[in-house]
Amino acid sequence: MAATLGFIGLGSMGLPMTQHLLKAGHKVVVYDLNADAVKAAVADGAEAGTSSADVASRAEIVFACVNTSQALIDVVLGEDGACHGDQLRIFVDLSTTGPPTELKVAAGLEGTSITLVDSPISGGKRGAIAGTLAVMMSGPDAACEEVKPLVRTFGKSVFRIGDKAGQAQTMKIANTLMASTASAVTAEVLVMGVKAGLDPNLMIDVFNTSTARNSATAEKFPAAVLPRTFDLGSMHAIVLKDLNLYLEAAKAVDAPMILGPAVVDMWEQSMTANGETADNSTIVKFMESKAGVIVGSE
Repeated sequence: MAATLGFIGLGSMGLPMTQHLLKAGHKVVVYDLNADAVKAAVADGAEAGTSSADVASRAEIVFACVNTSQALIDVVLGEDGACHGDQLRIFVDLSTTGPPTELKVAAGLEGTSITLVDSPISGGKRGAIAGTLAVMMSGPDAACEEVKPLVRTFGKSVFRIGDKAGQAQTMKIANTLMASTASAVTAEVLVMGVKAGLDPNLMIDVFNTSTARNSATAEKFPAAVLPRTFDLGSMHAIVLKDLNLYLEAAKAVDAPMILGPAVVDMWEQSMTANGETADNSTIVKFMESKAGVIVGSE
C-alpha cells in the first residue's frame, strides 16, 4: 500500500532514492537546503517541505541522507528538526555519521514516540540510481520490518545488523575501510605494473580470475580508470570522512589498527593532490603522478 513518506537530504544519492520511492507509488514530502535539489524532486512528483519539522508533520516515516554528523543532529534534534513534527513515527537514517552520532540521536529521541532506524547505505551514486544499494539496518524489530519494503525500492540487498542504534553504522564504516583499501592497493599495484611494462587491462583480467579479485578490480577500475572517465560519482572528502569515522570507532573499542591509518594517509595525500571533490577513482592519478606513468589510455 502506498504511503506518505518524507525524505530529507537530496544530494547525489538522496535524490535518486527519492525517485525510486516515487516510482513505487508513494507520496514523498522532501526537504533540502539546496532549493534546486528540491525543485528537481518536485519535478518528479514530490511535494516540497519547508523544514525537517514540516516534513515530519506530514509523514509518519521519514528518511534522511546527509553528509555530516552535525547535519544529522540538526535535521533530527535541531530547532526545526524532525523531532518537532507531530506525525513522525519512524526516522530512518541512511547517512554515514558513525556510531557516536547515532547514539546521540537515539538518546535525543528517548521519551518521544519516534523510533530510530540506523540504516546506512553503500553503493554510491551509481547504486542509488540503479536501485542496487546495499542497506545495513539496525533498530527495533517492528520498525525495521515496516521500513524494509520501502528501502527495497532502492536497495538490492538489505542486511539486518542488530537491534541497537550504532550497530549498522559500525558495519558501514568497516565496509568503507575494506572498499577504500581495495581501491588504494589496486591503484598502487597497477601503477607499479605499468611502470614495469605490463598491460593494465591484462593485469585487471588476471586479478579478476585469481585470488586478487576485489570490488575495485571487478567494477570500479574497469568502469572509470582504464577508460579514463573517472566518473564513479563519489568524492574524496566523503570517503575520508567515513574512513576517519572508522578510526574513531576502532579507537573507542580499543581495536588494533595497522592498515587502517596507512590507508587513510594515502587517501589524504590523494585528496591534497586531486582536491576534495575529485572522484574517488582519481586516487590512481595521485599514484601515476608519483611514478610518471599513465594507467589506461587518455
